[in-house]
Amino acid sequence: MRTFLPRRRFSGGAAGWCLWLAAGLLQAALPDPKPLGFIRSNTPAATPYFLQDSGKPGPLVFISGGVHGDEPAGAGAADQIRHWPIVRGKIVVLPRANAEALPARKRLTPGADTNQNNLNRNFPRAQQNEPPRGELAAEIWALLKQFKPDWVIDLHEGSDFRIQTTNSVGSSLIVVQKEAGKQAAALMHEAVNATITNAARQFMLLRSPVDGSLARAAGEHLNAQAMILETTIKAQPLSQRIRQHRVMVHTLLRHLGMIDESVTTEWMTDQRPDRARRQIAVYDAAGTSGPGVSRLHEIAGASARLQAVPIGPEDIVRGALSQFDALICPGGTGSGQAAALGETGRRQVKQFVEAGGGYVGICAGAFLACDGFSWGLKILNARTVSPQWRRGTGTVRVELTEAGKKILGEANGLLEIRYANGPILTNATSTELPAYETLAWFRSELAENNSPKGIMINSPAMVAAPCGQGRVLCLSPHPEQAKGLEKMVERGIEWAAGNRRPPSP
Repeated sequence: MRTFLPRRRFSGGAAGWCLWLAAGLLQAALPDPKPLGFIRSNTPAATPYFLQDSGKPGPLVFISGGVHGDEPAGAGAADQIRHWPIVRGKIVVLPRANAEALPARKRLTPGADTNQNNLNRNFPRAQQNEPPRGELAAEIWALLKQFKPDWVIDLHEGSDFRIQTTNSVGSSLIVVQKEAGKQAAALMHEAVNATITNAARQFMLLRSPVDGSLARAAGEHLNAQAMILETTIKAQPLSQRIRQHRVMVHTLLRHLGMIDESVTTEWMTDQRPDRARRQIAVYDAAGTSGPGVSRLHEIAGASARLQAVPIGPEDIVRGALSQFDALICPGGTGSGQAAALGETGRRQVKQFVEAGGGYVGICAGAFLACDGFSWGLKILNARTVSPQWRRGTGTVRVELTEAGKKILGEANGLLEIRYANGPILTNATSTELPAYETLAWFRSELAENNSPKGIMINSPAMVAAPCGQGRVLCLSPHPEQAKGLEKMVERGIEWAAGNRRPPSP
């Protein structure tokens, strides 16, 4: 199994990173994270684009995502790919092309005229001498004409698997029929399908993007090798769809000789040692449920100091955690998350924490952390008081301890927080793990479904502990779902990540 090369990055903190660079494992300079410019600047639709110039001859590749606002994987993948260092040619990345539609999670551009609201139908049509329709399409098209790309890759999503239905183009590569593009697409198709074991979910090669699309216009009018890459939203977590985009684009850039072996498909973050935001991996795959994942992304997105990135079992198994400061495992089912991670993934998480990474477990993620389960991560010296975990769902009252106030912030009196079958913790007996410290107590109780009464009141609601060089924070209730507690959650995440490295001022 190929391992993510930068996994040694944080050994010894910044000094370890410098040694990694000095060892010559990275042949290209890390890209400048600052945008080259903005389209639709000084408007609500303003969105940045990024240029990476290797300084060496080679092709120019233009990568766009987020043309449709209800297709987040393309935007997420493009925002990760822009951090890949290249060794020849240039890359221009427009991660969030439709900056008004993306936060609205709408396919069509909010407020646009009916004949202009589908951005991917607004570019010059084949065999037509016409301008783009609408200011957003016009500025994107002007950007392409300015850079004259050799390749245009537009990242999208479909609602269903094309291999199963003709009603969607999900899981497909839609290729402008030029020879170099077809050859590259065949390699990309083979690479992404090698990651998919379910034959009913594999990708298909399709001909000719729809007329009026960015890719079709680039092929027809700019003579670019162009294609649309489509993942499928149905029954697949965002982390998996982003990964599929990375696999396809990685295959193309390797084929073009633009990235070397130091860049793997697991490169998901800004890897500069002086980056300003802590990189937080949010597990979003099998074993998760409810609004916790989206709320955690909202909280991190509103923070100037945190960057949340979806992560799945395949990423974790292949060593991707080494580039992050903390991992959050949210609500759902702890045993389900454990099964999805498998023994290798669970070992990767434990090693990540022991090496200085942070872990935040919420509800199911708190179960997962415990030493008291055979499938647990065994990073918290805790077990559950009773195996009858179905205590019910509702609002409970929680009171912070003085230790909790130091970590999570001042909050006097009782806090009302959503509870959904979270663990009732007590000390375990591990001789390898230190005791936890209680940060908050339950001051009320839910005891439905014949679960034992009296064990929840005055038991730990939130706990923290060291594990090796790392920190573990476990929350039985759901403060991330409580309006007004966003800063508490943000502080908790920052505390957990605090042993990794200090953020830049």
